[in-house]
Amino acid sequence: MIRFIFFLFAVSLFFQPVFSQGRIETSAFQDLSDNQDYSEGDLKITQDERLDMLLLRYQKLKNKENSMPGYQVQIYFGSGRSSRESALDSKAKFLSNFPDYPAYILYETPYYKVRVGDFRTKREAADLFRKLKRRFPEAYITPLGIINLPPLPEDL
Repeated sequence: MIRFIFFLFAVSLFFQPVFSQGRIETSAFQDLSDNQDYSEGDLKITQDERLDMLLLRYQKLKNKENSMPGYQVQIYFGSGRSSRESALDSKAKFLSNFPDYPAYILYETPYYKVRVGDFRTKREAADLFRKLKRRFPEAYITPLGIINLPPLPEDL
């Protein structure tokens, strides 16, 4: 019900500027038949600022539907001149040994991070962490606000 109300509100905000406030300004008007040459023109669309805010809210809601809180294992953290290459090497090394798990490179100025897996529980992340401890001694489990939804086991 809340989504339906949100949808109606979004639609009303979308059409309000088009019918009441929206204006189209062109520098020249031409008959747009098939045998005419089209010249360049200026188009200015004026819309309510609230529409942009509403679209951002909608995107955040959609992203939350396809994700959930969970855990990942961070296997690399570094900064400096060669940190990007080191992050790429760590990701490649991980994927060559564990191709069934996703790996992500994150850049948060000035640090590069490599995080692997998308786990619903800390226990699931701990299973991979135990396997990684020898190859990646700096690895640790990190809770995340949002992970991509991992596939469910087929044999449930």
